Amino acid sequence: MANRWESARQRAEYLRGDAQLKWSKARVDHSSVGFAEAIYERDQDSFASVLGSAIALRLFLFVVPVTLAGVGLVNLMALDHLLDDTVTSNVTLGTLSAALKDASAWKAFTTTVTGLILTLWAGRTLARVLATTSSAAWQLERRSKVRPVQMLALIGVMFSTVVANLMYTRLRDVSGIAAGFVVTLMVLATVTIAWFLVSLTLPRITTDPGAVLPGALMFGVAYTALQWFMQFYLPNKIARTSDTFGQLAVTIATLGNFFFIGRMMSASFVLSAVVFERYGSVSHVIFGLPVVRTLPRKFPKLRTYFALDAQVPAADVEGAAE
Repeated sequence: MANRWESARQRAEYLRGDAQLKWSKARVDHSSVGFAEAIYERDQDSFASVLGSAIALRLFLFVVPVTLAGVGLVNLMALDHLLDDTVTSNVTLGTLSAALKDASAWKAFTTTVTGLILTLWAGRTLARVLATTSSAAWQLERRSKVRPVQMLALIGVMFSTVVANLMYTRLRDVSGIAAGFVVTLMVLATVTIAWFLVSLTLPRITTDPGAVLPGALMFGVAYTALQWFMQFYLPNKIARTSDTFGQLAVTIATLGNFFFIGRMMSASFVLSAVVFERYGSVSHVIFGLPVVRTLPRKFPKLRTYFALDAQVPAADVEGAAE
């Protein structure tokens, strides 16, 4: 019996060693394998999953007062006709908007003021968590301070995502593949640009804006796909399960939406950091083009801002990893 267990243990050790050799060979032969491994390791080392959950909580606490202030302001300006079925039927914002739709002038005023105050508080906490997540992804040890520009950028990106949400809700009433395709591209472009601007305000190892472009593109695509799911597929499911779960179905959908958005945000920082360290920035490629390459010589500030003299060679990073 003991010999049988010893033989099984030796067999397991052999298989483990063989798997490690095959994985090491795959890393050398296929760069995509090494890239995927680097993404996974950086995601684990930076606690991106945990921080993504923290972002989701702050994001929820941020969206609620933003919605309060927005709906209150609409009512205060006697523009309540804007809160039509498109807004009130929204999965994530509809319940709150519908409850405040016919508010009195005094209630609209207090709602607006309260929402603005809570927005500043929640925006500050959200900015701190985003700065911490970005620092961890870029392996920065210093603690970053929240700057007013980060607050403004966050308000801008939240506004753009809310608008994108409503655009997708409106898309359900629009017929035609062409119209749907155009609206989808508009949502993708809006969210990508907004998240790119937010990423520029967060800590990273380079001033080059091209370094955050991969993460911004990934977030834009993932967010657009998520909102398509939330606005087209999920409402029908909620309607069919409302008899069983009641309002809990809407709550689960809302919290799940924020969780996935927070996770995508943390993953975008990891992707940008790994891509920059392994392959450099897209700015280096752009400024290497025949005509564009003359601009850094004529305008030295461009060379400094885009960090054209400080590109991280992929070979050095891979050598350090070995």
